[in-house]
Amino acid sequence: MDLPASLGPLTENRNELLATIDALDEERDLTPRAELAIELVGSLARYEDVLDRVVYPNLRKIRADWVELDRADSDQSTIRELLGDVRKRTQNVKPSNVHASDPEGFESLLDRLVDSLRMQLDHEDETLFPLFSQLDGPEVAELSDEVGNAVAHASTLPHPPHSTIGRAVTGVMEKLNRSVHDQSTVSHPETDKLHETLETRSDRK
Repeated sequence: MDLPASLGPLTENRNELLATIDALDEERDLTPRAELAIELVGSLARYEDVLDRVVYPNLRKIRADWVELDRADSDQSTIRELLGDVRKRTQNVKPSNVHASDPEGFESLLDRLVDSLRMQLDHEDETLFPLFSQLDGPEVAELSDEVGNAVAHASTLPHPPHSTIGRAVTGVMEKLNRSVHDQSTVSHPETDKLHETLETRSDRK
């Protein structure tokens, strides 16, 4: 389902999520699944950050006392907790070692995260995002710019700080952590395949 025009800058991030969880549905080998889980952590954290900072606040401007937004907040809290747990299990760990200590426990955790994400995406498509159709031209452009800025500066932390200084500091730390992961992994076949899939879909449009 296409996003409303006002949320257009979030499209690439959302497509990454959909492609990643689809790939997880198809992949059964543990090491490739771990690599996809690592990719999911970063993409999903950025997505939730944009929802939290821009999308949900703007929905509340349109309809302040809406029980569906309370549900959205609850769903996001669940996702962020699961996301934090997956991150702890995968951060600076080679994909081949992620399942070493507790393969069943990690798979159960990952399945819960994917299931929760699918529920969130369905809720957005069916209930939340259609509300943005109420916006007029200038409001659409203004929100699109706000979303684009949030996407450009989204955090890869499950629970990022709210202050500008705090986000800047953690942003530097995340870049360093990502560099360590990239250096510890000789190749990223599943991530490369995922990006190729996204490029192919983009070329077809």
